[in-house]
Order: sequence, then structure tokens, then C-alpha cells
Amino acid sequence: MPELFTLVANVLDESFNIQETKNYDLSVVFSETGFACSILDYRRSKYLGIQQVKRNDPGSNPKYKGIKPGFEDFLKNAFAALPWLKNQYRSIHIAVETKKSTLIPAVLFDSQERQNYLNFNFTGGEEERILSDHLISADIQHVYSIPEKIYTALKGHFPQVNPVSYASVVIASVWIHYKNRINNNRVFLHVGDHRCEILIFDGHRMSYFNTFPYQNREDIVYYLIFVMEQLNQNPENTPVILLGNIDKNNPILELIYRYVRHVEFVRRNESFRYSHTLNQFPPHFFYPLLNFQICGL
Repeated sequence: MPELFTLVANVLDESFNIQETKNYDLSVVFSETGFACSILDYRRSKYLGIQQVKRNDPGSNPKYKGIKPGFEDFLKNAFAALPWLKNQYRSIHIAVETKKSTLIPAVLFDSQERQNYLNFNFTGGEEERILSDHLISADIQHVYSIPEKIYTALKGHFPQVNPVSYASVVIASVWIHYKNRINNNRVFLHVGDHRCEILIFDGHRMSYFNTFPYQNREDIVYYLIFVMEQLNQNPENTPVILLGNIDKNNPILELIYRYVRHVEFVRRNESFRYSHTLNQFPPHFFYPLLNFQICGL
């Protein structure tokens, strides 16, 4: 009964064995609009597949007339149709897309002040769980909140797993892969379904990070150019490296090319092998998800 979701990507290698998941690593990224997961055979350092699930709007389904199914209902519906996600795995990593977050230098961080860190930057709202991730490679603490209903639902299905922020995965995956390759300034733009992240590296140091909600392609380019200009990054000279699920025919690219001279796409991490079934996706698709395992989170 999959009326609460649509399986928009379902790519699995022929060697995937549902009876062997104890030898696989599962990574899952959740948002309010769905989730995506990857399966890694750690024995071969080979990614076997990716699945992506989008929540449906149940408003047109008479079964839910007068009722708005919640995140927990969506998870139960999706996991019933994809039962292998509840199997035993060698390891499970879970990230959640967050709306409120801030970065604190590790040397200044006090875990008792996490609520105050967020209150300084954001107003209160729905009931939420305040958490933090230590980004060891950058020596910073990423403080963020997850809606309590989402946190509770995830812990109900994965009680042994502590979720982290997806933005932490974005930062760590870029840093780990590129830290020894960045000699000059670089701007990284990660485009998600409804939010985008901008990272700026000044040589071997991350000098800027922020997440922005967007409604259209003009919003994305506005944030990108505004941030670059405010931080004295000349769009004529500073390369912008793109990651996220935007193909080369996406109208967003046309607009970015209009304002930025040097545009590149992130490359897959050569430390892993990839099933031939993943070749249907460009290398920059699902980049943070396919590097979650090495982020140290």
C-alpha cells in the first residue's frame, strides 16, 4: 500500500543479497519530503545501490480525508514496502536535513549552551531536539535542531543509531575529499530539493558555510553571487564546484554559467568502487550520501 510515497530511484547491483546485509553498510538521509539510502559492501568497498523515496501528498486519497499522515506514518508505509531497510547491517548511518544550525569553534564549544547558540540565531518554533556534531577534520561543532516528531520516529525504527545533520555530512564529505587538493579559493554549491548549501575554502581552511532555502533557480544564484561578493570572491576568477542532483540540462546551470566563469562538477571518490548500475547517475549526484561512511560522524 505505497500511497504515501513514490520510489523515484531504485538501483541495485545484481550481486545485492538481502540475506547478506550484515556485511553491508547502510547510509540514509532523511528530510521532511522523503529519504535516500545507499548500500555499501564493505568487503569490496563497492557501492551496490541507491534508493530514493519521495513522500506523496495524500490529500486526494479518500482514506485520509480529514487526516494528515505524519512522518511516522510515512516511515511505516515505506519500510513495509522496503523491508530490507530494517535488516541487520554491519553499520547504519542516518542524517537528517535540518533548518536551524550554527557552527561553533570546538575550542569555544560548551555542550550545555547548545540551546543558547541556536536561540542567538533563530526564533523558537515547534518542539525540537537540540544536537551537535563534532566535525573533527575542521575542528568545529555543528549545532542544530531536529523536530522532535522526526527524531522520535527515527529512534523508534533505528534505536541504536544517533542521527546527525545532513549539513554535517555535506561539510565533511567535501572537506575529506578535497582538503589536499585546494591550494586556492574554491566555492562549493550543493543543491538539494528545497535547500542549498554554500561552502567557501580559503586554501586549506573552510572560511564560510551556510544553508539557504530556495523557491526557484533565481534564489540559488542570488545566494551564490551575494555570498561570493560579500566575501570578496570574484565570480570571474573563483571556481564554483557543484554537487547535488542537478543534471547538465537543468535551467539552474544556465543561470549559474551566466554569472560564474569557472564551473566544475564534483567527482566521485575513487576510494570506492561503484556498481555499473550507478552509471545512470552523473558522478556529482548523491555525493554526500556516497561519502557518508568516511565522514567520521
